[in-house]
Amino acid sequence: GGTSAYLNQDWAVSLAKDRGADLLLLYVSNVHFLDLIAGPVRLDLVEAELEDLGEFLLAMAQERVEKAGFAAEMAVRSGEFVSALEKIIKEKDISIVVLGCPTNDTGITSEGYITRVAERLQASSNIEVFVVGEGRVVVHLAPALKASESSNDSSGDDSSGDDVSGEE
Repeated sequence: GGTSAYLNQDWAVSLAKDRGADLLLLYVSNVHFLDLIAGPVRLDLVEAELEDLGEFLLAMAQERVEKAGFAAEMAVRSGEFVSALEKIIKEKDISIVVLGCPTNDTGITSEGYITRVAERLQASSNIEVFVVGEGRVVVHLAPALKASESSNDSSGDDSSGDDVSGEE
């Protein structure tokens, strides 16, 4: 959250505008940390609360995107972060993912972790992935060319219809 997240969101909106792409804002919740708690916990209630929080955060981000003159779809998922990303990439036929990385390493969410996520997504889905921090590209991974594309001149930029998924 905060200023860094806004800068990353602004960068994702700018990319979507430049590429003529659709924008999907994604929130992924994961309650597996509750497995470490000894006492009884209603996982279904905690998961529902986290999903509500996610919807609220996405609605705020969507409002910022709309104020910038662009539209964005929202999606809330639960489960393991990378698996949820891989599923929605397939479900929505997403070709570009923008992952925001924090200004400072904050436990599990570090630049190194986000970079490893980007590498896994690019390898598993053969998509373009950007890691953005404070509104600047930290890592850019391009999809591998298919055999049919490598023999053609790929200097033309036919990027209409791309989907960009922004996640912070």
